[in-house]
Amino acid sequence: MTAQNDLLTDAETVAGMLTTEGPLEGEHIRFLLDALSCAPDDALGLLTGRVECHTAQYDTTQYDTTQYGVVEPRLAALRSQARSREEKAAVALVAARAAEGAGDSATARDLLDEALTLRPGLEPALRDAAQYAAARGDYATADRYLRRAGRPSSLRPGLSEAMAATAQAGDVGRNSPCPCGSGRKFKACCRLTALPPLSARAQLLYALLGTYAERAPGLEMIAPLIERTEDPDRCAMFMVDLALFQGGLVERFLTTRGHWLRPEEHRLIEDWRRIPVTLYETLDVARDTSVTLRALPDGEPIHLADKLFSQCAQRLELFCGRVLHDGTEPRLLALPVHVPRHRRRELAGLLASGPSMAQIVDFFGPEPPVQLRNSDGEDLYDCGVTYRVPRAQLTFDDLLQRLTRTDDEVLAWHRQLPDGRVLNLGQIERAGEDFTVTANSPTRLADLEAQLRDVAPDAVEHDRHAERLSPDPDGRQARSLIVESYFLDKGSEDDPAEAADRVARDAETSWPDTPGVVGELSPREAAASGDPATLAELRSTVDDIEATLLQAQRAGRPTAGLMNPHRLRDALGLVVS
Repeated sequence: MTAQNDLLTDAETVAGMLTTEGPLEGEHIRFLLDALSCAPDDALGLLTGRVECHTAQYDTTQYDTTQYGVVEPRLAALRSQARSREEKAAVALVAARAAEGAGDSATARDLLDEALTLRPGLEPALRDAAQYAAARGDYATADRYLRRAGRPSSLRPGLSEAMAATAQAGDVGRNSPCPCGSGRKFKACCRLTALPPLSARAQLLYALLGTYAERAPGLEMIAPLIERTEDPDRCAMFMVDLALFQGGLVERFLTTRGHWLRPEEHRLIEDWRRIPVTLYETLDVARDTSVTLRALPDGEPIHLADKLFSQCAQRLELFCGRVLHDGTEPRLLALPVHVPRHRRRELAGLLASGPSMAQIVDFFGPEPPVQLRNSDGEDLYDCGVTYRVPRAQLTFDDLLQRLTRTDDEVLAWHRQLPDGRVLNLGQIERAGEDFTVTANSPTRLADLEAQLRDVAPDAVEHDRHAERLSPDPDGRQARSLIVESYFLDKGSEDDPAEAADRVARDAETSWPDTPGVVGELSPREAAASGDPATLAELRSTVDDIEATLLQAQRAGRPTAGLMNPHRLRDALGLVVS
């Protein structure tokens, strides 16, 4: 770690000297040339990236070359004094990165050619040159540069697809005479400039946008976005896509490199820019083959022939992102981010409001802690109090007239609900002369205490505790989770499975008529409304129930007592998604 920190410090020092106003003195020139020529490729890539950031001044419409004007004379001084091939190559790379930062990719390309002539294995120059060659459609050169660089590149999958499609284009054999009449073999002539179909270039085109975004200036925008998310690894590529299409990086790419693209490639990128960030639901997964999605709330099915995605997607999972296309069919070029099912409505509402990039990023920030509440809307507590009660048996007998006995020494306070369920509000347990009162909120505890004191006014309190079970949300809007316990009738003890099934069916009977499930409507009212938006939300709500069931099954958790979504759909007359 110390060596790495020293490397970073040295790179920052050299970058600072290169970007500071004022003339360079002779000893400073020699120091910089020595530092640049001796720097490992990683360090050279880092410090030239800092120079690129310094010259990358951009307003809403164009580049500001003021900072480039500061760096340019310093680079000229270095070029005039550079002697060895290593020094000249390093200075050419710095100059190329400075030109790229200022929005002049054409000049940067020429400078990279110079650097690679002097040092053919200069890895940062090879990576940049591969980007430029791929953007120009010179796939053979881009491939050669990537092979020489010897490092993984996000350009590789798209480049391989484009090159394979080029090789398959037409009926002319590689070693056949070129149809243009040059007298050379096809492989050494027109095949070098032959273009594959646009659909075979789309993945590479998106990768070119991505590698542009991941250059040092783009990372200055993207890194803070990623750091604001709850799961940086999961959200990183989605943040890159946001920065590209909502943060303005696509405009910069087209400004600097758009002159190299074909008209149809321009049009494809413009089509991509019109596709909004969308919440998608997985309708079906054909493992190792394809995935069918739909845009919520009521989009048409989208079939993706994507083997890799099909190996990880699950039915009814939610994803946020943008399904693009390659000119012929939908493609998952921009990696989406998984969205927990319980946040469906929240995100759908946000996206419908036309959110800013910052609002979308904030949605994927750390969630406030879940707030546990009872069905009365009170914060959930572990609370209780113990009383020493004279005439314990008489008091217990008096309480038995008000409460329900659930064990030899336990009395429960309950509430009968309209759907037939019996809600447990608290209990009193006797141990000799000690009566311990427990409930899940201070309010319920106080009410149950009052019943005890009503029959035992001389009871003496000698122990009390109350602990809130949810962490403080720090003023943030947090998700609430209702936690309650219910009584089953005594007959259910003989067959737990039958009892659980009865609980589920009772819930399925009452749920369709529960108000406020879909807006202010009950599910049955929503189903009868005929309103497309209301029906779409009802279908998604039942999908939420099915997703909960599927998650429990995949995790090996018990599903007894959970409502059956298929029976709910039948009861409401809904068609399965």
